[in-house]
Amino acid sequence: MLSLYVRFKLHPGTKTHFVPHLAELIKTMGKEPTFVNAVLSEDPGAADEMVLFEVWNGSMQEWLNEQPHKPYRAVYDEATRDLVADKEVRFLSPVVLQNK
Repeated sequence: MLSLYVRFKLHPGTKTHFVPHLAELIKTMGKEPTFVNAVLSEDPGAADEMVLFEVWNGSMQEWLNEQPHKPYRAVYDEATRDLVADKEVRFLSPVVLQNK
C-alpha cells in the first residue's frame, strides 16, 4: 500500500478555479482498480494552499510505472498549469491503517 502527500501552493485567487479540476481528477482516479481513497484538504490559515492525500494499493514503483502516463492526468496538468505556483509530492508508506 502507498500513500501520496501532495501540497499545492496556488496563485492567489485561483482556488475556485483549481478545486473543480482536482475534484474531477479524483473522481477519475476513483475508477482505477488500485485506487483506495483520496482527501483534499485546506488550511484556513493559508488561503492559497491545499493538501491532497491519496491511498493506493501497490508499491511506489508500480504507481510510477502506471499512473503518471494516464491520459486524464495530462488533461488535468494542462488545465491547472497556470493555477499552481508550486507543488510538493511525497510518497509515504502507511504504518497504521484503520477503516470504520
